[in-house]
Amino acid sequence: MSMLRPLVLTLVAASVLAGCSLADQGRSLLGGEPESGPVAFTHSSGLAAVTLRYGNRDKLTQLLGSGIDLWSVDNDLMEAQAALNPAQIETARKLGMGISQLPDRRLFNRFDAGYHTYEQVASKLRALAQKRGDIATIVDLGDSWEKTQKRADRDLLALKIGKGSGKPVVLFAACHHARELATPEMVLRMAELLIGQYGVDPEITAWVDTREIWLVPMVNPDGHALATRGDSQRKNTNDVSGGKRRVGVDLNRNYATAWGTVGDSPHPESDTFRGTAPFSEPETKAMRDLMTAKKPVFLLTFHSYSNMVLWPWDHKDASPLDPRLPAIGKEFGKLSGYVAQQGSELYLNGGDDVDWAFETLGTLSYTIEVGSRSDGFDPPYSRVDRFWNENRPMMLYALKVADRPAGVFGPALRDLAVTEAGILVRSESPVERAEAFLGTPGASGTGIPLAIAGNEARGQFATTASRQLLWVHARGRNGEWGPWEVTWSR
Repeated sequence: MSMLRPLVLTLVAASVLAGCSLADQGRSLLGGEPESGPVAFTHSSGLAAVTLRYGNRDKLTQLLGSGIDLWSVDNDLMEAQAALNPAQIETARKLGMGISQLPDRRLFNRFDAGYHTYEQVASKLRALAQKRGDIATIVDLGDSWEKTQKRADRDLLALKIGKGSGKPVVLFAACHHARELATPEMVLRMAELLIGQYGVDPEITAWVDTREIWLVPMVNPDGHALATRGDSQRKNTNDVSGGKRRVGVDLNRNYATAWGTVGDSPHPESDTFRGTAPFSEPETKAMRDLMTAKKPVFLLTFHSYSNMVLWPWDHKDASPLDPRLPAIGKEFGKLSGYVAQQGSELYLNGGDDVDWAFETLGTLSYTIEVGSRSDGFDPPYSRVDRFWNENRPMMLYALKVADRPAGVFGPALRDLAVTEAGILVRSESPVERAEAFLGTPGASGTGIPLAIAGNEARGQFATTASRQLLWVHARGRNGEWGPWEVTWSR
């Protein structure tokens, strides 16, 4: 990728007093009218990293139309972090936004050695498939853009985990945006958890036996290769129809739903360049074809950063007609500690995967924004453990309710145990009925009935010589059966 000569340009708002300190420029402005400090364009990209105090969502959406590279949004503070060029700074000022500069350090990545490169991801997936060939298969979904041009040899690789077919499908995908370094690690760790705990942990075993799980750690392998070298690369590396200096197409503005309508850019040099047509890029075609073939119940797509769970719609304010979508999103928020809301509450954008999957396939689709503003796109690898602890419960919950997402409206069980007296389980809310299945769950209402006493349920089952899975769920007073709790029978 060609580099621009260093550009030094300072824009000073008339309202700013002389002698404003660098510390003042870097701080968020929390009271009164938005104010703007001087912005110096000293980075070789010709961009400046800034905090914007935008005032309202519609102004932020309008600024997005100029093709800014938006990094994160805080709705409570009405602040966003982004990379802007001089013309975009002027647009932000005309919109009445406050602007304070962030260090140029935010304009490039530091690739901690703990993170996995594309080659390491591919090796890891192959090793997992080899370790448990009875439940795991590596699948080549298609070529990256550079491979289609015979410039590199990278494929979009998936790990399929499960037994048989015709089961509820759950898809975990990461790294549509190359520089978001922590996101592939979430999907890789889930793959490792499922392979390592199958046959050991009862719930993991249950989900692998009864779900079809697809894991795509790196949707944008070419862009990720640039990010490993320190580039703040968001897009893929298509320099034919994409940009030449800011190379590529924004893969998460290249899906068909509301493509080219809002929150993206027609300009190839923009970091939100939408491409020449919906699904113009081989990476998005591969994801489209996978989802069209498999029709996943859930899509969890991982991005950075903002500590958020977002669901459709992103391109319009209308509430989704499926009540399960916000209900499960709010449950994800409780499990992770992340802010949970409809995506359009932040700003409007079209052409992303979650809106397309929900509109086209009815898939319950969620964007998970991993990490805080202090983490950025390239946190030290030592923080990945924390991210994993935040994201693992959401991923497991998607697997738990994949057979019946309406279970989110039913009672949640806990503390399932098998004792000498039989089955004991507790509910977090009142229940009117509970039942158990041994081995494989059947139709609701046909299991071994359990006796209800307050928020506890007890019962007996015929013991067997071999260890089996014991499945328990309960029906609430609203008539909804809740999610399964699973343990070993002995």
